[in-house]
Amino acid sequence: MISVSFVRSLMGYGCIAIAMAVLPACNARTDQQASKEEKLQKLLQERDRINQEIQALQQSLSPAQQKVVPVSIMQLHPEVFKSYIEVQGHVDAQQNVNVNPETSGVVTAIYVHVGQWVKKGQVLAQLDDKVIRQQLAQLETQLDFTKNLYERQKNLWAQKIGTEVQLLQAQNNYENVQKQIAVVQSQLSLYRLVSPIDGKVDEVDLKIGQAVSPGMNTIRVVNLDDLRVKGQIAESYIGQVHPGDPVEVIFPDASDTLHTRLSYVSNVIDPNSRSFNIEIKLPAHSIFRPNMVAVIRVVSYVNPKAIVVPVNVVQHTESGDYVFVAKGNYAEEVKITRGQSYNDRVEVLQGLHPGDSVIINGYQDLADHAPIDIIR
Repeated sequence: MISVSFVRSLMGYGCIAIAMAVLPACNARTDQQASKEEKLQKLLQERDRINQEIQALQQSLSPAQQKVVPVSIMQLHPEVFKSYIEVQGHVDAQQNVNVNPETSGVVTAIYVHVGQWVKKGQVLAQLDDKVIRQQLAQLETQLDFTKNLYERQKNLWAQKIGTEVQLLQAQNNYENVQKQIAVVQSQLSLYRLVSPIDGKVDEVDLKIGQAVSPGMNTIRVVNLDDLRVKGQIAESYIGQVHPGDPVEVIFPDASDTLHTRLSYVSNVIDPNSRSFNIEIKLPAHSIFRPNMVAVIRVVSYVNPKAIVVPVNVVQHTESGDYVFVAKGNYAEEVKITRGQSYNDRVEVLQGLHPGDSVIINGYQDLADHAPIDIIR
């Protein structure tokens, strides 16, 4: 019969055997991992050494032994850099009116011509008012009659003749005729076309004998001393645009540019276009005309001492932006931090300094420390 102590001793020897078998395998895997890491470190060190040797060889080679790239440079100086919000606008006349008939009638007289300066309240044309004038003549005759009756009745009442009712009746008749005359005179004014503003007659679309009616365009009067350029800017710029901000207004058709300031900035966003209105008042007696096309450039950013380079010389990589700077007969890659940009110019916040020579032509064929030939 096998004793318990004997079995236990066998089990102990088995565990020891298993452990002795596992340990070499674990040690093998650990040694293998360490070997890979050590190999990787060696390869990385070798790569750095090779890169340093390549760079040293490039620098040691004379220009005659390397491909020399012809380039042109731009020396940097601090300058004023401006960024603009640019929109299209148009010239609008604040006082640009069509003098339309207020009643139907036939034109009997035209008192103005195109190009004539007129004053506010001046009669421009006359419609046939013969019937109204006949009514007015009848009422004026009736007015004389009722006035005479009223004065007679008043004298009689002063002599205690007649009744108070007769006096009041005569007074009432007299005053009623006065009111009728006022109404007819008001109607009579409808037959005159009167200028509501001071300005110049820009259009006369009337002929004598022509029948007109309310709403027809007949005579246009424009005051060219009160012109404004109007435009709309997207609501995303609402915090950058304020009344009094510097603005450039370009008139392509007139080949003229006006440097002025914003006169008005709307406080309301248009719900349909998601934009707000701006206005620029134009000087009086200018060459500009209503409905002319204008390009509005509102200054949104100004740096009076900026380092600026052409936007096309800036190279882009995953690690950031850079440009090539001429250092003697070699090109040097310089990392930069960009700022604002407008049109073909970009502001450089970090990396470049006044006096640096940025390569602006030939940079496409360059690498860091490549030999260059500066074309003067």
